[in-house]
Amino acid sequence: TDAFGWADIPGALGGVAQAGIKSTGRDDLIVLVARGATAAVTTRSTAAAAPCIWSRARVPSHTQAVVINAGNANASTGLQGMEDTRHMASEVARHIGCTADEVLVCSTGVIGVPLPMNRVTQGIAEACRSWGASSDRLARAILTTDLVPKTAAAMGAGARIAGFAKGSGMIHPDMATMLAFLVTDAQIEANALQGLLENITACTFNAVTVDGDMSTNDTVIMQSTGKGPSIVAGTPEWDTFTHAVTAVCRELSRAIARDGEGAQHLITVEIAGLETDEAAREAARAVCRSPLVKTAIAGRDANWGRIVGALGAVFVPGLDCMDLDVAGVPVLRNGTPLAFDEEAASNALAADEVVIRIRLPGSGWGEAWGCDFTEGYIRINADYRS
Repeated sequence: TDAFGWADIPGALGGVAQAGIKSTGRDDLIVLVARGATAAVTTRSTAAAAPCIWSRARVPSHTQAVVINAGNANASTGLQGMEDTRHMASEVARHIGCTADEVLVCSTGVIGVPLPMNRVTQGIAEACRSWGASSDRLARAILTTDLVPKTAAAMGAGARIAGFAKGSGMIHPDMATMLAFLVTDAQIEANALQGLLENITACTFNAVTVDGDMSTNDTVIMQSTGKGPSIVAGTPEWDTFTHAVTAVCRELSRAIARDGEGAQHLITVEIAGLETDEAAREAARAVCRSPLVKTAIAGRDANWGRIVGALGAVFVPGLDCMDLDVAGVPVLRNGTPLAFDEEAASNALAADEVVIRIRLPGSGWGEAWGCDFTEGYIRINADYRS
């Protein structure tokens, strides 16, 4: 549900500014204040940007704020990038009255370009004078090539959880050129929050792939304000709370896949089977990642052999007894091809969301989300800097 948003969580404040980092003159500098336990998950790329290195060194802990800029990734920027990250944290700390170590930093945009720090510094000052930004304005300020803002919210065990995210290309999480910001009013211990976020990220944000390219900057941060109920690990309330956070992250993940650069279709792959949930999830993502599967769906071609090929390429066992349905059309049962109406299947592939269901031996369960490949993806990325 989106009945409320990030800015509606008790104890959460957001400020936004136009710092001139994006070339479009839109909002591009955000400060999020939520003084409490904080967790984060960042990219595993060895080219991780300076803000990722800074932020992951400071969680789990109690923090005060997150500062985000859009339009410049501050990645592959050397020692200056680290110094600029520290400066961003220090400036926010100066304005809100805390230490730099209590401020996390995120950046997204073009790689290999130094931040325009004079404009960034001015933007931080403006954002810290403009508390009360709406959830929609916060969600729009972090967008780069995205077409739409992405927000989600839910209630769990009496606690509120809300989030917003960006991501459209260079999406193959662990995680992606994806940023996501979650906040809850729950009273929760920082280490427990970190474990919860890592587990949920594995089956939501890390189950998304747009183009198979891992980013230098992907980050998910969850802050708590402590203004709501106490949530303790190992209790029924914890399970309910976990379910609600998962629902928020799942909705944001699907929104990222749906808004993939140039995309016309959301692709959902569900796999029942294999030995573990993790194996099923990785197999599902392999199907979503396949350029041949993605282009077949773009062309409304029910060429299910491409799905089998994608699974075989990552050594998925049991394909000789697989059941497969593409957009609701059964095409394979117990490894044996079925006759089907090609025209009806093509018409089914015109749906906004194309669901691929796979059944294999085993008790695992996994799902992944992606999108089709179109000429639009090529145009967007060929012209990204020009």
